[in-house]
Amino acid sequence: MSSPAEPLTEKAGNVDIRIVDVAKEFGDEAALYGVSLHIRAGELLALLGPSGSGKTTLLRIIAGLEVPDRGQVFFGEQDATSLPVQQRRVGFVFQHYALFRHLNVADNIAYGLRARPRGSRPAEKDIRRRVSDLLDLVQLSGYERRFPGNLSGGQCQRVALARALAVEPRVLLLDEPFGALDAKVRKDLRGWIRQLHQRTGQTTIFVTHDQDEALELADRVAILNDGRLEQVGSVDDVQDRPETPFVMAFLGDVSHFIAEVVDNQLLIQGRPVPVDPPADLSGKVRLYCRPWDLRLAPAGEGHIAGVVTGIRRVGSLRRVEVTSPADTKIEVEVPAATDLRIGQDIGLEIVRGRVTE
Repeated sequence: MSSPAEPLTEKAGNVDIRIVDVAKEFGDEAALYGVSLHIRAGELLALLGPSGSGKTTLLRIIAGLEVPDRGQVFFGEQDATSLPVQQRRVGFVFQHYALFRHLNVADNIAYGLRARPRGSRPAEKDIRRRVSDLLDLVQLSGYERRFPGNLSGGQCQRVALARALAVEPRVLLLDEPFGALDAKVRKDLRGWIRQLHQRTGQTTIFVTHDQDEALELADRVAILNDGRLEQVGSVDDVQDRPETPFVMAFLGDVSHFIAEVVDNQLLIQGRPVPVDPPADLSGKVRLYCRPWDLRLAPAGEGHIAGVVTGIRRVGSLRRVEVTSPADTKIEVEVPAATDLRIGQDIGLEIVRGRVTE
């Protein structure tokens, strides 16, 4: 553990954050195993992963709400590992808002400013002006005298965001911010958060287990699994160039097939597949395909034989479930007008995919 650091400077603005070999255990359970990550100043980064992957623990370590057993947290060039949460100047937004029910909207937003020590507390007129500006920013002007009990879930979450921004944090931390909201409100708030980030340029880290949420909102995505960092990259990187089987399987529907590499040619049941395997692989391998990596073919043709066992509409397309002779369920995406019926024999042609050991 590093020695106590001096408080961060009071200079407003964003900061980059470096997580260096951070590990954390709770009793006999390891939550994080040596995670290292760089969050760039001004970016919106999603910590994505299933329940228990360590993403909230990592966020709480960044905030100063948890202390790592090993590793360091840097805010800019300063080691902030030992700083208490009050000195890190972070804004934290929780899933369930955590608004003060007995305070109106304006007083909730102003709370962090009024709670400062007298020597660093802004004048009351400056607090009122800051609250008014933030109400405009979160599109709640005119709501200042309302109480949380008279607001919708989406409005409460916007008040929580305004309260977090009121203290001019160097980084904004969001822990499953849409988890308590219904699907329509979540979708509306995602677009609103993206617009807000574009306007403020605030360094923002948010935790989510929702893949669509992460891919829609984030500049980059850090994917965690069982306390380990699987991949960090842009939305296109993690979606189109997954680095591990976990990332491939976690980000959307995926089917995998046992294939063989012979003389740098990928084969399934002896038939060539138009996918280039890594140069260092040979013998038995796994081929991962998403529904749009497959095409339907007449029965007896293609790479895989099967029977249509399910059809469902997905927007302007249809997802067709095909069951192979080995009882493997495979999904393929087809135009909505495709004429198919349950029980129909079908072939599947593989047009692209990703090969791993």
